[in-house]
Amino acid sequence: MENKGGVTIPRWAFGLAAAVVALLVVLVIVLIPRGGDNSNTSASGGSNGAAQSKATSTVAAGTCGAGASDDQAVLDAAPKDTTWVTTDEGWIGPVSKTAGPVANSPIRSCFEHSAEGALYAATWAYIQVNSTPDSYMPTVIGPGADSARESRTKKSTTTVPVVGYRYISYTPERAAIRILIKLPSGTYRSTDVVMEWHDGDWRFWIPSTLPSFSSADPDEFITWGS
Repeated sequence: MENKGGVTIPRWAFGLAAAVVALLVVLVIVLIPRGGDNSNTSASGGSNGAAQSKATSTVAAGTCGAGASDDQAVLDAAPKDTTWVTTDEGWIGPVSKTAGPVANSPIRSCFEHSAEGALYAATWAYIQVNSTPDSYMPTVIGPGADSARESRTKKSTTTVPVVGYRYISYTPERAAIRILIKLPSGTYRSTDVVMEWHDGDWRFWIPSTLPSFSSADPDEFITWGS
C-alpha cells in the first residue's frame, strides 16, 4: 500500500484510493479510453485529432448492434460526440451514439469495434469495477481475473473521475490505454488498462501481475472528462 497526503492507494490496478478530509476511503480500479461530443463540458482539442495509426483490414462488428469501423484510427485529441451521464451510484461516464455503450443493463456494454470503442469501454471498466463490482467483475478475463474478482467485492462509496487518457498501443484485437484520474486531494494518478476484443465486445483483460497506480503529469495526457 502507498500512503501519501492522507490517501491510501492499493498497489495493483484494481486499487484506487480517494483522498480523505475526515476519513479514509479506499477505492479499487483499473481501465482504458476513446471518443464523442462533450455535452457537460468541453473536451480538450475541440475536434478529432489526426490519426496516429490505422488498420486496413475489415473488422468484425460488435454485439448488440454496436457495429464496427474500418477506420481504426487512434485520435490525438478528445472525441467530440461524447455525452456524459451520471449513474445511480454517482459516477460520471461517457456515451457515444457510435462508440457505445449500446447496452445499459446489467452493465454498460456493447461497444464499437474500433479504437474509439475501446476507449469508452476502458473508461466504463474503471467506473464499473468501482461502482458495480458484483455485476461487472464476472465479465473480466485474463490470467489475473480470478484474483481480481476475489479482491474486488465491495463497491466504492467515493467517486474518483477520469480526467484524461493516452493510448499506449492499439490493434483491432487489443488496446492498452493509460487512464488519468484526479483524487479529491487534487493529485493525479494513472494506470494502464488493457481491453481485449472477446466474444463480440471489448472485455477488461487482467494480467497475472496486477497493474498499479503511479503519480502522473496531466500535461502528458489528452484531457477528457465531464
